[in-house]
Amino acid sequence: MLSPHRASNERRELSREEIDAIRARHPIEQVVSQYADLHPSSRLLQARCPLPGHDDTGPSFTVYVQSQSFYCFGCNRGGDVFKFIQLMEHVGFRDAVDKLEGSSIVVEPTRTARQKEQANPRSRRVLDEDACHLLTAAAEVYHASLLLNDRMLNYVIGRGITMEIIKRFRLGYAIGTNLAKYFRFRGWDLQLGKDLGLVGDHGEFFRERIIIPGWQHGNAIYLVGRKTKGYQQVKYLGLPGAAKPLYGLEGVIRLREVFIVEGCFDMLTLVQWGYPAVALLGSHLKAEWEQALAFAARIFVVTDSDEAGRVSAKTIAETFGARSIIVPPLPNAKDVNELALQPKGREHFAQLVSQARHAREGERERRV
Repeated sequence: MLSPHRASNERRELSREEIDAIRARHPIEQVVSQYADLHPSSRLLQARCPLPGHDDTGPSFTVYVQSQSFYCFGCNRGGDVFKFIQLMEHVGFRDAVDKLEGSSIVVEPTRTARQKEQANPRSRRVLDEDACHLLTAAAEVYHASLLLNDRMLNYVIGRGITMEIIKRFRLGYAIGTNLAKYFRFRGWDLQLGKDLGLVGDHGEFFRERIIIPGWQHGNAIYLVGRKTKGYQQVKYLGLPGAAKPLYGLEGVIRLREVFIVEGCFDMLTLVQWGYPAVALLGSHLKAEWEQALAFAARIFVVTDSDEAGRVSAKTIAETFGARSIIVPPLPNAKDVNELALQPKGREHFAQLVSQARHAREGERERRV
């Protein structure tokens, strides 16, 4: 097991680069192997779930080496190496970091994750034609399921998302039983669905979740599942077997202004309001995404209103330098989608954008 974390009288805040470097030094398959016997299954690793509170007769627990993540199809818990230690050791994020750093698993300690991305930007899995075909078919199955499910459709509309946006982005709903049947009916390789993380021996990865596909040239390249049930501990789940893209990038290419948000529903809300937006699916800005947004003259940063969001906004703004404009904290709302549910939420957001724009222009005038 991992050794106790090192005592410290003072804990400074870790930067994004430091967190990436720690994650890179501790491959999830090596960490999990200290708690469970992992066995290869195609390009995956599987085991009986070691997480507390789950008496697994599986194996239900899967480690996705490519995306450095895990998920248990039995107890519906998943995440990265930090989340795994948090669940196993009943600790918070920073204690999980300390426990990892106090362990004996150390790989490539001199290079940060960002440096490795820049040195080899193709090191992450690139989806081939078959994988894109399967993901696109899955997205279409989920989209049809949502349109036929009045309760879930009303749930999405109740979050302020219009039917026009639902159809434009082909949002869906995973019933949890349709996908494997459909793949078999079409005669497609079910193992590829398992490798991508869509299905497992105990059901679908996204069961009973709203599905937000990521699109590129008409093909689905990623899926995100939003929770709809109380038992689902993770609000958003990303597809384990594929690299996370910058959501909405196709819709903003060559535009002078781009809005960066954290979540899918925030992006959909801004697009609905007429703003060109992309979603990070979290707070981490990958190195290749900086280059992908090189065309934008102004980048408005709109993060969650909590402390973590403010830290993230500052980091993103520093990355883009003079091109970045931080939108002030949202009034009485955690994020853009939550603001959309308030009376005059759209008007409040427009005022914040105008305020941020004028503040930046004032700074430039003072410099002159």
